[in-house]
Amino acid sequence: MQKYRFISALVVMFFIITSCSMVDKLKEKISSKDDKGDTKEETTKEETKEVTSTADLEFYNKYIEVSNKVQDAGEKVYKDYISDVPAPKSITKSSFVMAISFKLSADNLERVYKEYNRSLFDGGELSKLNATSEMKSEIEGNFKDVLKSMDEFYNTSIKVAEYYTKNEFKEDLSKTETYDEQMKTAYDKYKSSFEKFSNSVKKYKPQRKVRDIESIKNPDEKAVAILMNSYENTLDKAEEFYDAFNGLEYKGDYSKAKDKFREFEASFKEDKSSVLNAEFSEKTKYMKYSYEDYFVKMTNMFLDAGTKFFDHAPSAKDMNDFNRSYDDVVNNYNYMITAYNTNINIVNSFRVY
Repeated sequence: MQKYRFISALVVMFFIITSCSMVDKLKEKISSKDDKGDTKEETTKEETKEVTSTADLEFYNKYIEVSNKVQDAGEKVYKDYISDVPAPKSITKSSFVMAISFKLSADNLERVYKEYNRSLFDGGELSKLNATSEMKSEIEGNFKDVLKSMDEFYNTSIKVAEYYTKNEFKEDLSKTETYDEQMKTAYDKYKSSFEKFSNSVKKYKPQRKVRDIESIKNPDEKAVAILMNSYENTLDKAEEFYDAFNGLEYKGDYSKAKDKFREFEASFKEDKSSVLNAEFSEKTKYMKYSYEDYFVKMTNMFLDAGTKFFDHAPSAKDMNDFNRSYDDVVNNYNYMITAYNTNINIVNSFRVY
């Protein structure tokens, strides 16, 4: 009997020990799963943060491009109006008013308005951009106001332009002063909404990180970092130049803009050299080729236009002559920004595996 009790006790002890072991293993498995879950959650959060940052940068870059083109279109309308149409009180029925440039600028304003209105409201590129909620809400909200003011500015401009290009003023001079006031009012409203929009874009300029090239061991990552530094340095210097250049007037002071242009030129030369002298593998060469064949080409065209402007502007024979040189710089600047946006998206999409 005692023998059976002893055996029963051994069985119970074995069962208890085995159960404890199984519980411990089960705890280890659960703990392991929890750890993996935590790691996965941390990774997901980090990836989301990275995606959001990239989205903000893409959103910002695109709206900088939009801002430049919208500003150019609007300012050119009023600039050409002032240049083509004499002061209202000086106009007579025998006056010769050549308002062709003004009319073309008004037509261009309509084209730019329709392009971005459709892009935002009709499933275009702007409607598909994402950013942090506050950034997206403020910038898009302000841009919607710009679109409304652009539409009003265009309607006023085309009415006034046709009044002169069709020589309607020769039949009825009474509208010259009224139309002049309407042009000023529409322009001021457009400019006010644009400045609010432009300031909101600049407010959300993403913080850029200068990458330490020497600390990067992976050759593909290093090549991408060199490209990113170059692109972002170029954009920063370009924006500094444009802030100084924008709004220059005939017979004005061009010294600050010229200094910023020279700074841009020197910075781009240095950054271009670092990219072209860097080592790119078969996986990354396409980004170098895109930089060299597209971005560098557009930037060189901008540099040529800028050099010609600063050589020619001080001696421009009249306002129209000045405006042609000025517009050439703006157009080539916008081409460069478009190239930047295209190429930076290519670089951002690259992943090292």
